[in-house]
Amino acid sequence: MNNAAKNGAKKKPNEQELILDQINALIYVADLDNYRILYLNKNAKEIYGDVTGQICWENLQKDQTGPCKFCNKENLLKNTGNKLSGRDEQNPINNKWYETYDNIIPWANSKTARLHVAYDITKRKTDEINLKIHLKQQELFSNIAITFNQQKPFANKVNEVLHVVGEFVNADRVSLFENFAKNTKTQLIYEWCNKNVLAKINKIPSISFDKHHPLYKKILKDKLLNINNIAESEYAQSLKIFVDFEVKSILLIPIFLHKSHLGFISFEECNRTRNWYENETNLLNTLGNIISTAFERKTIEEKRLRSEQKLKVANATKDRFLSIITRDLQTPFSDLKSLSSLLADRYDNWNNQKRKIFIDSILNSSSQGFNLLENLMVWSRIQSKQISFNPESVDIKSVIGQTIEKLQSRANKKKIKISGIPDKQIFVYADYHMLNTIFHNLVNNAIKFTKLNGKVTIKLKTLKKNLEVSICDTGVGIKKEDLNKLFRIDIDQTTFGPPEEKGTGLGLIICKEYIKKNGGKIWLKSDFKKGSEFKFTIPLSKWYRYITE
Repeated sequence: MNNAAKNGAKKKPNEQELILDQINALIYVADLDNYRILYLNKNAKEIYGDVTGQICWENLQKDQTGPCKFCNKENLLKNTGNKLSGRDEQNPINNKWYETYDNIIPWANSKTARLHVAYDITKRKTDEINLKIHLKQQELFSNIAITFNQQKPFANKVNEVLHVVGEFVNADRVSLFENFAKNTKTQLIYEWCNKNVLAKINKIPSISFDKHHPLYKKILKDKLLNINNIAESEYAQSLKIFVDFEVKSILLIPIFLHKSHLGFISFEECNRTRNWYENETNLLNTLGNIISTAFERKTIEEKRLRSEQKLKVANATKDRFLSIITRDLQTPFSDLKSLSSLLADRYDNWNNQKRKIFIDSILNSSSQGFNLLENLMVWSRIQSKQISFNPESVDIKSVIGQTIEKLQSRANKKKIKISGIPDKQIFVYADYHMLNTIFHNLVNNAIKFTKLNGKVTIKLKTLKKNLEVSICDTGVGIKKEDLNKLFRIDIDQTTFGPPEEKGTGLGLIICKEYIKKNGGKIWLKSDFKKGSEFKFTIPLSKWYRYITE
């Protein structure tokens, strides 16, 4: 046979090789001394090629500079005859997982060699890894649920959750945005940042977005936006606000509540580009659902607390209303009955002067009762929204003049001087009857709580769009701790003025409601035992503003 024939002839496999070729595993045999490969079965050749005769660690590993620890001759000889223990290893060539075994076996020509057997366990290993990931995710969700159920401020709970999730997915920054203005703007409300990452909360304005913009449509359609490199993406300009804060990659997930778009949660990378995998996006979508549920619970809880507060105020209001009827309203009518009865019994025995004193007292008691009853009826109509509202251009000079005229006799009895009728007409835009009631109640209160020989002064100040009215008195004043009780029906505000004139605070409540209805606001300053100054605003008439500008 010539040399060509010799070179072309294939080596006939021995019995060992035939057996090893039938085993469903990756198998090779290597020399114990020089590490050269003596044999590879067909499964090994499919991965490594036919590298028979080559050094094993140079051809079967990557970037290795010497023999593997597991194929050390001394270790193998020491374990000969012992029960083999396998190792789980990831193959550097095909990245699959194998359960591997090494042992010394007899080989051709009475040699001993190292037998390496590796069984493919990629599916098992993948299942184990997925199970570990799943368990970690379940632990994460459990911790999130525990956090949201804790009795602490909602903001603290959200910040803790963003912290835990940010560390779990190894993000640089996690941001939570909430929509407002009928879902045309979104505002950053919560944020967590990893170490050495710049925070952007309180540093960026609200973000406007167009519902018809391709970016917004894509987010709502895909339920996420996964951008590996913002600077090179087609949405770079739309996401410029993130680029300004060094964001290179972003995963943006919309948050929904009952199909209503609530906001966004973003996972940001500032030090690298990153492509989020499907299992990660599924996890974070679930997180978005958990957060939306937490917001729903927060909304329900806030509604419950508001309802409880309304019920509490309603009950207190009812009690106060009954108190006014049974106590404050009873007093003037009781006085009226007693005075009338006494006058009837003693009428013939008294002179005209004595009769006049009693008739004046009867008139005063009936006026007090009528005014209180009228205020109760007005307040009742306000609560039931049965009050009419007809704003028009009103001359404030005329209203002040009528108020002083009606209350002058009352002021005269206490020798109180009322001043403040303006020299010229000033027109406001308000309901005429409401405005009359406001002035009557405030000036009447000022007279009631002002000492003998005191003063009540009305001042006007024209602002850009409103008229500021100030009603000052030199009365008993109000204690600092009682100021926040004013304008509230649910708190007893019974106050005594000189000489023992009593007020319920109901007139002030009506004033506040009327002023608010007319687009103004009311406030006061008071020094106890020195006097009070009630101020309120009312819109100027548009045509009056026009001719005076």
